[in-house]
Amino acid sequence: RKSPYAHQVLAPAYAMAFFHATRKRKIVSYALITGIFLLVVAVKKLPYPYRSVLDAGVVVGLSWGSAATLGIFLNALRTGRAPNIDPCLPEP
Repeated sequence: RKSPYAHQVLAPAYAMAFFHATRKRKIVSYALITGIFLLVVAVKKLPYPYRSVLDAGVVVGLSWGSAATLGIFLNALRTGRAPNIDPCLPEP
């Protein structure tokens, strides 16, 4: 089944569940993006040593997330099955 053209054009927003998602998932997505925006604003105001420490923590977190994503991908390739995760899409 082919996805609607709007879902393809707006794929990043679709993947972040800003539209065509359950109400709960949309609320979580908008709250998360708002929280990230507020954190970025706050972190930009931190003085030198604290911001550097926080930047190092971000690097560690992104590395950990990338490794976990790669591990899930390799496991899916090995078993031939996608992870059993609910995408929170509305029923057709």
